[in-house]
Amino acid sequence: MSVKKGLPAEMEELLKQLVMNGGIRMAGIVLFAYCRRMYQVDEETAARWMVAYFEREFPRQLQRYRNHIAKS
Repeated sequence: MSVKKGLPAEMEELLKQLVMNGGIRMAGIVLFAYCRRMYQVDEETAARWMVAYFEREFPRQLQRYRNHIAKS
């Protein structure tokens, strides 16, 4: 049976700071790269994990970012 470890505390703090300062895109890039390198997954899987993380942890900020992208 495998144990889920989650993200390291430093990574969670970095993502939180980036998102709260309006850098959700940069936070997404950081999380995507982390998933690719640490778990050796393909781009599609890393992208799904990234979206799932932001939907779970920062739903308001993600929705605001999606609305901003839709307007442009």
